[in-house]
Amino acid sequence: MKKLKSNLGWLIEKSDYNREFIRKRYGKSANTISNWCTGKSHPSVKELWDLAELLGVKVDELYTLKEEKKEEKNEQ
Repeated sequence: MKKLKSNLGWLIEKSDYNREFIRKRYGKSANTISNWCTGKSHPSVKELWDLAELLGVKVDELYTLKEEKKEEKNEQ
């Protein structure tokens, strides 16, 4: 199964903007921005397009699909 991994935290860090600027721009709480950066929640589609433009990347660069490793159960 594939899992969506957020690249927002890294992209914001390498940009000319900080999380406080992003928080104010979108009228969100610091917790919401943190959740966007960790992938616990996601911006709206409109916000995604705006974030991509602001950060100078393509929309599909904001997230990466990663293969999720399945935990194997050891039967005894």
